[in-house]
Amino acid sequence: MIRTAEPLATAVPVIVVGGGSVGLSLAAELGWRGVECLVIEERDHLNDHPRANAVANRTMEYYRRWGIDDAITNAGIPPDLPAEYLWVTSLHGREIHRVSLPPFDQLLLTRQSGGYAEAEHNWSPYLKTITGQNLVEQSILGFIEELEPVDFRFGWKLIDFADDGDRVVCRLEQRSTGRQETVETSYLAACDGGRSTVRRQLGIDYEGTSNLASFVSVYFHAPDMIDRHEFGHGNIFFPLHRDHRGFMLTWDDDQTYTYHLILDEGQDWSEIDPEEAIRSVVGADFEIDVHSVQPWDAHALVAERYRGGRAFLVGDAAHLFSPTGGFGMNTGVSDAIDLAWKLQAALEGWAGPGLLDSYDEERRPVGHRNTREAAECFHHLFRVMQNGDELDGVGADSERLRAELKADIVGQEKLIASSGTLLGYRYEGSSIVEPDGTEPTPDDPRRYTPVARPGHRAPHVWLEDGRALYDRFGQNFTLLKIGTETPDVSGLLDAASAAGLPLDVVQIADAVVAEVYEASLVLIRPDLMIAWRSSAAPDDAGALIDLVRGANQD
Repeated sequence: MIRTAEPLATAVPVIVVGGGSVGLSLAAELGWRGVECLVIEERDHLNDHPRANAVANRTMEYYRRWGIDDAITNAGIPPDLPAEYLWVTSLHGREIHRVSLPPFDQLLLTRQSGGYAEAEHNWSPYLKTITGQNLVEQSILGFIEELEPVDFRFGWKLIDFADDGDRVVCRLEQRSTGRQETVETSYLAACDGGRSTVRRQLGIDYEGTSNLASFVSVYFHAPDMIDRHEFGHGNIFFPLHRDHRGFMLTWDDDQTYTYHLILDEGQDWSEIDPEEAIRSVVGADFEIDVHSVQPWDAHALVAERYRGGRAFLVGDAAHLFSPTGGFGMNTGVSDAIDLAWKLQAALEGWAGPGLLDSYDEERRPVGHRNTREAAECFHHLFRVMQNGDELDGVGADSERLRAELKADIVGQEKLIASSGTLLGYRYEGSSIVEPDGTEPTPDDPRRYTPVARPGHRAPHVWLEDGRALYDRFGQNFTLLKIGTETPDVSGLLDAASAAGLPLDVVQIADAVVAEVYEASLVLIRPDLMIAWRSSAAPDDAGALIDLVRGANQD
């Protein structure tokens, strides 16, 4: 709940520092699980400048569990509009390449239409959902308002903290009054961005490549703009002319936009006249209402470690991205979901000593993987943004240049169709996953291979009754029994009960589920990742339960 006047509790199980999209998601997942937490956010309100625009299909699968997926879908581009992505010389120039995907409200129809759209829709109930990060955060905050375990405070910041091994003592300050309070917590989660107070106090550095590019981001309202160019609706426009290079995002029914203009080396963002930049890329004069202007830098950085004692780095505190591909916020949300159930297990007493360590073990490699992929997408995109007026020429040389650029851009479609990156991550070698000896599937950034191999995401399946298999999974571990005749699992249930591990059993007799999951028994973690699968009951059920809860000491 959002609280203002009530005094802070002197102790709380979890403190979340930072109330952006990742901090909100962590708080929502903890609150949904009944875990008490305090969230502090320095600002007096949410940031109303949209930054991320793509809510990944994986992220929407998590938001679906909270019942806010429809609100987020409806807050963005109307679901009856087609998803159009255009690479253009400028908005008064030529179209070089276009990717068209069906409107959201037609996705169910694509299941029978064949081709890539059919395949991708069968990988998840969602494609990328184009909704501004500001509106996503409002939806999550609305959900949090109904969660009694969550104490959300605007206008508070973390001054410092002391971890004595058994607890973390945090010194907090209310910005409007300067009043300081001391609050004890069992665990501290840093969702406080690239300048994280927690990360710096822990002495954890980033590694990787910084300052790939600098941008100025202009958030504006211009309902007449769509009539000033010939391309029609576009979810994203990529202007390639070096004077206009960057990307322009549409937030609604073609009235509100954000233009992210790449700055020249050494150029200061304050030198840019935002209205002039917009009119220049469109090549027309029209009314523009600028809401806000913010600078930002693209990076490919990952923290050296994600844990320091009882403190954990989550989201931008753990990794900084280039936005190309839409991986940054979404990687952070998956960090939060991974961490939340492990904190719950530790607080409830059924976590083994290795469970919290597995957060760094599992999520940091994904951080490296995804930042590399985003940086590669940026370098490929920037490569085709080096030309000037010759892009719009009428001679053979200009035609050849446009053809070469198109061929290059076609190979970059993973900017848009990136389900392989978003769904295909896996926890290879995780200490809390029991391998089954099968070979890993290809890690292709564009195409996802549905597989129930341990360490991978539990595959989505549309059931015969039209529902999603995911809707059968709850907050706990799930033992999925596939078929009408399955092995006796009483030993596994007894072992889980003895360890205190919460385990639900779901019986499914569905031919598609059997085909995709390729086993009679599949153990699915609370974060919808596969922990174990087999067509026989485990020989040592107690050892398996100990392994997946981080208590295996071998």
